[in-house]
Amino acid sequence: MGKRGATISTPVQWRGSVNIPQLSTLKRFEFSAARTLQGQLQGDNFIVWVGVSGPLNPATGMVINVTELKRTVNTVLDAYDHRNLDTQLRGQSPTLSLITQALWADLAPQFPAPLTLSNVELEEEGGHQARMNAHAIETVQRGMFSAAHRTHAPRLSEAENKKIYGICNNPAGHGHNYHVALTLPPENIVPETVWAEFDHRNLSVDIPELQGRNVVTETIAELIARRAPTARRVRVWELPTFFAEYDVIQNSYALGRRYWFNAAHRLNSPHLSKEENAQVYGKCNRPDPHGHSYMVEVTVAAPTLDPLTETAYDLGRLDAVAAEILRPLHRVWLERDAPHFQTHPSTGENIAAYVWQKFREVLGPQLSSVIIWETPNNQFRVTA
Repeated sequence: MGKRGATISTPVQWRGSVNIPQLSTLKRFEFSAARTLQGQLQGDNFIVWVGVSGPLNPATGMVINVTELKRTVNTVLDAYDHRNLDTQLRGQSPTLSLITQALWADLAPQFPAPLTLSNVELEEEGGHQARMNAHAIETVQRGMFSAAHRTHAPRLSEAENKKIYGICNNPAGHGHNYHVALTLPPENIVPETVWAEFDHRNLSVDIPELQGRNVVTETIAELIARRAPTARRVRVWELPTFFAEYDVIQNSYALGRRYWFNAAHRLNSPHLSKEENAQVYGKCNRPDPHGHSYMVEVTVAAPTLDPLTETAYDLGRLDAVAAEILRPLHRVWLERDAPHFQTHPSTGENIAAYVWQKFREVLGPQLSSVIIWETPNNQFRVTA
């Protein structure tokens, strides 16, 4: 696989020539509720990510203190958790989209300027998702299929294919458990036959539209989009660490990759007093460092596919760039071993902004987003 090669009005200024266009802090919450769908009362466990955008406070290194975000959202969720949502939505059918809109209406006033609610992403446990921002609300439908394929670009020679793709170019083929995410208009669900036809097939041999093409994740995503005409975007995960996406509206592509680094840190700002540091950072300000396994998701956009390889970006190059950027952060104490964090508190926001800047310096405007997961419940997004 490795050889497969509310919006900030003033962008956050960062050291160097790169601006941080939009920085959001998100936290994961859970609640359980009853609701009536199609005349039948049922129960669901829900997962919701709530995101807040705003200027980066240089003294604290935060957009919003995660503790404050947690307290504010939990207060709002009390009206939803262990409740009957038929009552909460005042007679409206409590579909995923309508619950998301109700949450947005209740949460948005809780974050006064310069903060703004940027994301509400509500998921039925093991089911579909509704995503809302200031501009739109969409449904995300998920599915999966298992299939074989051969990574082989017909416009390249046998020697070139073998050099680029290695064992993935084996004529016998190989396979994956593909996961699909369709972004659709609200409440729009497509039949699962859209991807079922690919299940337990050799995509390079059995699917006529893919014959004569390089059957990479980008071409699979584009084909699924043709099968689902109401889809706005189609994201296909080939591995838990790699996806490709086709944007139907923009007729463009994206490639995403996940990486990890392990680092110790201690939150302590030189701009705050001892008492202020303890108050702002809590147990993260304890004298001894603690640490995290940070997950980094980098997304690169492309208006078209490479005419020879039919890929959105050279994955091998992206992996090499990521290794160079993240190596100095891996298995270190950030405040001691990474010069940047000797003057900037190593908050999730500051780490996300730093990683964004480093990728942007190499990838330029093709860089679409950087997401840092500090824990499974806290993430920090920088979006172009």
